[in-house]
Amino acid sequence: MNLDKGVMEKLDKISVSKASGAVEVSNPTQFKMIGKGHQGAVFQIDDHRCVKIYNTKIDRDRELDALQRGNQIGITPKVYITGDKFIVMEFIKHPSLFEYLDNNPLDKELTGKIVDLLDSFEQIGFNRFDHSARHIYVVPNGKLKIIDVVHMIKSEPVMLAKKLLGDLGDKAEDFIHLVKEVSPKWYDTWKNHPDYDGLMFKIKNKGK
Repeated sequence: MNLDKGVMEKLDKISVSKASGAVEVSNPTQFKMIGKGHQGAVFQIDDHRCVKIYNTKIDRDRELDALQRGNQIGITPKVYITGDKFIVMEFIKHPSLFEYLDNNPLDKELTGKIVDLLDSFEQIGFNRFDHSARHIYVVPNGKLKIIDVVHMIKSEPVMLAKKLLGDLGDKAEDFIHLVKEVSPKWYDTWKNHPDYDGLMFKIKNKGK
């Protein structure tokens, strides 16, 4: 899938820079910005495609590697075309896990899919098992997909799913009980982590 000249001209007009914290964006085009973070910003091109523009080529290279690994097993957006500091990829229109749980139960079946997703990380060489529920998407075929994969390979493994459990909020404890049923491996990994008790206490008492 190629980009037509008009799209390329618009992408060239978007500026992404960083001094500290999240990137700064100058966007004189009609492309809607749908997210930004520490490495870059994401813009919707059309109903099927979005583009992430990076502050540095290093971040682009790191995320491209992770996306391509995820593409092998269908857990990341399809990559269509890349440039020095951008990646055009599939635009996922489905609800994030965080949004999905507003209207759907966290049951054994969904827990199994989350555990399968974590297991698939190991399969393709990811060692950061702490992915936000806001960056996990529930697609119609029942499979989960993830975005924001710049830092899925770390120098040291990140085993405790702090962001995932934190995003689950008052559902976190029920999730842990379901994980105990469907994956004793992950249950034991988390329960035996030195930060687990403090994390669960913090989640349970948040807002009190």
